[in-house]
Amino acid sequence: MLEITNVRHGAVVNRHSGRESAAGLELFIEGITDSAGPVTVNGVRAACDGRRFSATVELKEQFNEIQVETAGAFGAFSQTIRVVWDRESFKRYNFFIDDHSFLFTYIARERPKSLFDHFYLKFLREMNRKYGMKVTLNCFYRNDHQPFELKDFPDTYRQEWRDNADWLRLSFHAYSEFPDRPYQNATPAKVAADFDRIKEEIIRIAGEETFIAPVVLHWFMARPDAFAALSERGVRVLNGEFIDASAPPPVCDLGYFRGPADAIYLNRARQLYDFESNIVFVKLDCICNLLTPPKIPSRLEGSLAQDVISLASHEQYSYPGYFNYQPDHHERIETALRMVTEHGYKPVFFSDGFLGNNSWAK
Repeated sequence: MLEITNVRHGAVVNRHSGRESAAGLELFIEGITDSAGPVTVNGVRAACDGRRFSATVELKEQFNEIQVETAGAFGAFSQTIRVVWDRESFKRYNFFIDDHSFLFTYIARERPKSLFDHFYLKFLREMNRKYGMKVTLNCFYRNDHQPFELKDFPDTYRQEWRDNADWLRLSFHAYSEFPDRPYQNATPAKVAADFDRIKEEIIRIAGEETFIAPVVLHWFMARPDAFAALSERGVRVLNGEFIDASAPPPVCDLGYFRGPADAIYLNRARQLYDFESNIVFVKLDCICNLLTPPKIPSRLEGSLAQDVISLASHEQYSYPGYFNYQPDHHERIETALRMVTEHGYKPVFFSDGFLGNNSWAK
């Protein structure tokens, strides 16, 4: 047996993982071997202590291969993994709000002079001005609660959307809210068709500048055979829950069919890169509508040791006519935004660069 034990294939590493400099990231590697022969790590002989080996490698690229090798009486053995270096990482957060259809329905009916005369967008602009927040509104094509489709939204606000695209983006989420888990068993063609239809409408009403590739699908669900279609459309990140650790035993769900090993890893490490699809899976840190304001700080407390935080909520809880309306929904959102801001996190769009970090574009 020959196995790296402290870093796994698909790991995202950064300044907290080793010693970072202008030359590269020095990453400590350790593992176990059953061979009596020497072990090398990327060609450099490792220190061995019984079955344990260790060595330091220097990463110089965004995507790096780490290979350990040994040989003995039973032949040669090797293991190769790939890791992603989040170079010049910094404290940052992405915020998205799912399930948008009410917003478009009411603005289309009421035709306010400005988008921001509508209470919901007015609140979001206030959060941008107060905290520098950036937000992606993930959209449905059809409103399942009252008759409306995105094709019926006017293009008269197009310039106003464009003028605010530095902080306010629109994206694909699903054709509509119901049925639940719409892409759990959907074909790649169905996912692609819904994506293209909603993107086309967003560009019509809000311009190319306002559309951004989604970082989540409705119910955190799509089959792996749909990943290629999503990747072709610019999807580089997929947020999810992946595992419910409170269940007895823990249940893997709401996570794009990642298996138990990936789900458990994501519950701890928060990010995992899939080289086959070129998508990084990210564990959500906080869904605001699920927590009252006093509970949000304790939920986020455990995330403050990492550079990347993912925040989310859902549109409908802001609307008094919704059967499950939350009068304090905006307070919940502001509580999360205030906390990450006070702890030095900067707002980003995960679809820009690598999880909002553009260091590799320099």
